[in-house]
Amino acid sequence: MRVTLGSICTSDLHIKHGSVPRAIPGTTVGHEMVGVVEEVGTGVTSVKPGDRVTVNVETFCGKCFFCQHGYVNNCTDLNGGWALGCRIDGGQAEYVRVPYADQGLNRIPDTVSDEQALFVGDILATGFWATRISEITEKDTVLIIGAGPTGICTLLCSMLKNPKHIIVCEKSPERVRFIREHYPDVLITTPDNCKEFVLKNSDHGGADVVLEVAGSEDSFQMAWECARPNATVTIVALYDKPLLFPLPDMYGKNLIFKTGGVDGCDCAEILQLIEEGKIDTTPLITHRFALNEIEEAYRVFENKLDGVIKIAIY
Repeated sequence: MRVTLGSICTSDLHIKHGSVPRAIPGTTVGHEMVGVVEEVGTGVTSVKPGDRVTVNVETFCGKCFFCQHGYVNNCTDLNGGWALGCRIDGGQAEYVRVPYADQGLNRIPDTVSDEQALFVGDILATGFWATRISEITEKDTVLIIGAGPTGICTLLCSMLKNPKHIIVCEKSPERVRFIREHYPDVLITTPDNCKEFVLKNSDHGGADVVLEVAGSEDSFQMAWECARPNATVTIVALYDKPLLFPLPDMYGKNLIFKTGGVDGCDCAEILQLIEEGKIDTTPLITHRFALNEIEEAYRVFENKLDGVIKIAIY
């Protein structure tokens, strides 16, 4: 596939800092990309040369036990799960080879631009998956901890469920301003006031659903503390170090924890929602760099300079 647009993910930074043990040194990183099919293998039937496509962050065979049950992150193929840009060469390049293309590529509708489709295969798929497994209802108060790129995608997908309240907890003034500007109906709080704010804006002593997207020890603790008894706490974040479950402190809350990597098998549905105007992630693209400027792009993204949220690499 010829890459026409790519991006830098926080997971790329985790690889850079050695926080992803399965990552193979020397691998070209990058798993957020769209492009045009150049060639296909003899077994590929769903796409053809010339098709504009999104690329799924997960590589999956579609035939094993886990794939058949929708748990594609745990595909048993040797290259199954998160392979692109981690264990095999990814898309921060001019071209990329995508294994199991029938599962890993989705055609982009003609009315959807590359920038509209850029995040379908990873952070938007992650937000969609997290929202789905959280089983959000219209009666729920939903707390999303972290308003980074994945947190915003999780917010967009949670909004599709029309819950009673959505509360976003974020400490960055720039990201708070972004949420207020683009999603004015969303309630916003900060970490130092989160628990009290959630209690004030929920009906049963805490949030019905908590989605933890920040990825720190403090945000993990905040997640279970702000949840009501018998709530669902979905861990979306990737942590840099092991965390302990303080089970004695949690005892009696009877919380349901859901964790793991995205099962990215909803990309076709997500593309349809984008085509229908129900999801729009283009405001997240705050910066654009050419591929030969990618070192500068990394510097800006990693150091959160100039109000960056997401970067498009062309």
